[in-house]
Amino acid sequence: MAPLSLPDAIRRHPVAWSMAATFAASLLLRGLYLAAAPDRDWPFSVFFAGDARFFHTAAVDLARGRAGPAALPYHPPLFPALLGLLYRVLGEPRGSALPYKLALACVGAATVALCQGFWRRLLGTAWSLVAAGLYAASFGWLVLSTTYSNETLSALWLCLTCALVLRMAGGAPSWPAVLSLGAVMGLGTLTRAEHLALWPFLLVYAWTARERAGPWRPQALRWGAAVGVSLLVLVPSALRNLDTMRELNARAPHLEPLPEWVPVTVYGPLNFAMANHPGATGGFTPALINQGGSNGQLDPSRPEHRRLLLHGYAEGLRWMVDAPGDAARLLGTKLDLWLDGLRLGLGVSDVPGGLTGERAPVDVFVPDAGWLKWPLAALLIAGMLLSLRPAHAPFRLLSLGVLHRVLVTLAFFGYARGLLVIFPALLPLLVLPLKVLGERHAAVARRLPVLAGVLLCFVWVEAALVATREPPRRFMASGTTDALHGKLIQDDRVRLWPQP
Repeated sequence: MAPLSLPDAIRRHPVAWSMAATFAASLLLRGLYLAAAPDRDWPFSVFFAGDARFFHTAAVDLARGRAGPAALPYHPPLFPALLGLLYRVLGEPRGSALPYKLALACVGAATVALCQGFWRRLLGTAWSLVAAGLYAASFGWLVLSTTYSNETLSALWLCLTCALVLRMAGGAPSWPAVLSLGAVMGLGTLTRAEHLALWPFLLVYAWTARERAGPWRPQALRWGAAVGVSLLVLVPSALRNLDTMRELNARAPHLEPLPEWVPVTVYGPLNFAMANHPGATGGFTPALINQGGSNGQLDPSRPEHRRLLLHGYAEGLRWMVDAPGDAARLLGTKLDLWLDGLRLGLGVSDVPGGLTGERAPVDVFVPDAGWLKWPLAALLIAGMLLSLRPAHAPFRLLSLGVLHRVLVTLAFFGYARGLLVIFPALLPLLVLPLKVLGERHAAVARRLPVLAGVLLCFVWVEAALVATREPPRRFMASGTTDALHGKLIQDDRVRLWPQP
């Protein structure tokens, strides 16, 4: 039997080849971004510091098999575990974090490729490639997927969740699909606890997309089994946290005990209280923690911190009820900060927004120029409205995913990175109105995605030029400095601009 030529192989397996090409192009762009980045050897990025310092410390402990002192389970465990595995396989960092950033870039590139695979069923080949190109070229994602950020894993789990649910909806899902969805939902929760709150939205979509003529009990049984599997995935984490919480309670027997059963994290009540109080800004601020002079360090043995850990939801809701006007304005501010994620443009130079802007505490850089924000927000709303039409019913799952993130944002903090992390659900909704408009004219339907693809190719060209430029570009920064060493406090607001 004669071997297949490359064109024949592509014709026989178009989906696999398009996903492979998407992965390669995405990884290439991430590599070019790192090649031009002045911070490529650092464990964090000048455009996003986040929790990189904690992730590095936790990963070193895991790689060495060293158990640290009992501490509150605040950060979900999966991303530190992945980083610890990389440290064990590649060795601990010796002056450069570049190998680990490249490994994380592979995860980010794989997410883009997997998204393109399931978007193909929704948007068709041409528009799915355009959407994948926008994802791959997103400046925000060039930053997040090449630094120590658990958003990289979160986007992967959201992509797989959407792909599995779209495949399962309609009839009784197969048991392999049920087990896969349960495992993915559990792993997503171990990455970001709010992923578990997707279940009600997924079940609503499954109910509305079911076959009306078929029996509903077998479908309900299998969806219920998927929920059960996702909870089983959390059991090892809960058992590990059980010993930790018991030890913390034993250290302060005079205080109200902390809950012992913590499947993932204790940050729900605490973050809700920090996000909803008279001094809240809409973004992250540790003002409530600092009131006792603790310099942002959470200590469960302090009565005021213990109160927030136990009764944070009640305290936040009490303030919202007592000051409804202020609470409503705060909700608007959170949503506005979340939509700032739409300011971020394309390529290593963040076209058209540019590289002058601010990095809010524990958030990604946002450029000053924001003219992309509201047109894209209008496009997103148009896509969500179009998903209500029967012809675009599968897009309702993506709209529900966006709605879930909106509600999480309103309850907690307004992060620009919170919008970026839902790109697997958001980008098809942005592209859908363009696809619908283009389909009104056959010539436009063929040429518009081709034109968009050609324009996106210039992002790779520009990245190659920047990566080979001498001298490499540098950035200036200003913000609050440490009183002892005079260094910028990375967890505070930082202003950035290119060095002339």
